[in-house]
Amino acid sequence: MAIPIPEYRDIVRRALAEDIGTGDVTSQFIISPDIISNSMIVAKESGTVCGLPMVEEVFFQIDSTLKLEYRVSEGSEINPGDCLMTIKGRAQSILSGERVALNLLQRLSGIATLTARFAKLVDGTKARIVDTRK
Repeated sequence: MAIPIPEYRDIVRRALAEDIGTGDVTSQFIISPDIISNSMIVAKESGTVCGLPMVEEVFFQIDSTLKLEYRVSEGSEINPGDCLMTIKGRAQSILSGERVALNLLQRLSGIATLTARFAKLVDGTKARIVDTRK
């Protein structure tokens, strides 16, 4: 079941507030606002991708002019070195959001990867992997 959009927008808003508060002072101080960057999110490990829409929301909340392009689909199996997403725009904005974006992506992808491993273990049996929320 997907997280409803208003709920994940609030999760992202709260995560950004905790991480950078009113702004990323370091990026603002060190990087000129007119520097444009072409950045990539690249996998370090194999796994199942989960959380790309939340990554998109992080960067949207930071700077809605950033251009994001998915290179893989949500739920895809990935390998080390695979490019998951490209981001083009103000370097200050990208650096301001990257920690929160990567933390969310790593956490959600880790859960998806472990769940996929469990599902594979019971494939072909009568067992099912379910979320009892207990």
